[in-house]
Amino acid sequence: MSQLNESPHTINVTFSLPPDFNAPLDGNNETVVDVQLINTRQTTSVKHWRYPSIVDGQWNFRFPHRLTDVSVKYRVTVQLFHNGQPLLLEQEHFVIVHQAPHRQTLHLSPIGYLYVEVQEPEMIPPEQAITISLHEKESPDVELARVSHDEETAISFYLKYDPAHVVPGKRYALTGIENRYHQRLSVFPEAIELLPATRPPQSRLLRAIEQWLNEPLRLFTDSLSKIR
Repeated sequence: MSQLNESPHTINVTFSLPPDFNAPLDGNNETVVDVQLINTRQTTSVKHWRYPSIVDGQWNFRFPHRLTDVSVKYRVTVQLFHNGQPLLLEQEHFVIVHQAPHRQTLHLSPIGYLYVEVQEPEMIPPEQAITISLHEKESPDVELARVSHDEETAISFYLKYDPAHVVPGKRYALTGIENRYHQRLSVFPEAIELLPATRPPQSRLLRAIEQWLNEPLRLFTDSLSKIR
């Protein structure tokens, strides 16, 4: 899915997944990408893309860029579905374009992996570590994972956790500490739902009703000709 053509009217992004993440090949699979232009007044849909398979590894994607004279902020959401169940954490990725052509890498987080970005610390000796803790948002003492990195490797990485120990629908947070002086470091994301809340499967009738409600309201224009 390589799209190498770069144009001032096109934004190119590369979606990246953990090297050891293996997407399922069986069953019913789908990849969905939604791009929206964020404006102070309104949000505009730019591109909605669905693909009847799971795209994993690193893959390129592009969407149209029409406002070339101003800085623009796009919100990108991506989801992989296997038999109707999401495989990625629900996250919003942002692409800020000051000048086109523009290329950016977006790191996706499958369930069980969390892509972490840490504030770059001041210079410290290589033997001094930075500790990152993944814990319950309201109870920092209840940890899911804890890792230590030196200064060079703590800027961005995938933090693995066990989904079996996660409460569905509960929000978790990250804390970063520079071990030498015990100073807090900014860590992204600040809070996130690591496992979606389980929802009962909808019946075929309920799905049809929901789809009908989501369609644009019609003012009976389609049926006027039939009435006449």
